[in-house]
Amino acid sequence: MKQPYVVPSTARRDLLIGLSVGVALVALLVFALMNLGNSVAGTTLQGTIVAKHFTPQKEEQVTFGSRGVHARQIDGEYVLECDVKGRLYLVTVEKELYEARKIGDTFYFARPQE
Repeated sequence: MKQPYVVPSTARRDLLIGLSVGVALVALLVFALMNLGNSVAGTTLQGTIVAKHFTPQKEEQVTFGSRGVHARQIDGEYVLECDVKGRLYLVTVEKELYEARKIGDTFYFARPQE
């Protein structure tokens, strides 16, 4: 019968190296999770609302998801016209946000693809 291989006991140095590598990995993971929601520089713009536009288009929007089929009524398209350093952007928003903002307010929005 074959004798089992006996691993020599680990030294304190090996234990400290293993613990420090583990702590470093956990710290890196925590740092990554905390910064996951931060926006990348340059992806958002800040502008001043110069006009508000509403285009009536009564429609029903149907979405399919893991919780089943959802339908909602949409009155139309709500658009805020924002001035960013002399350049105008048309930003489509939800009804609640459209009603909450007024002309002259500062508005943050995602940079559109060019």
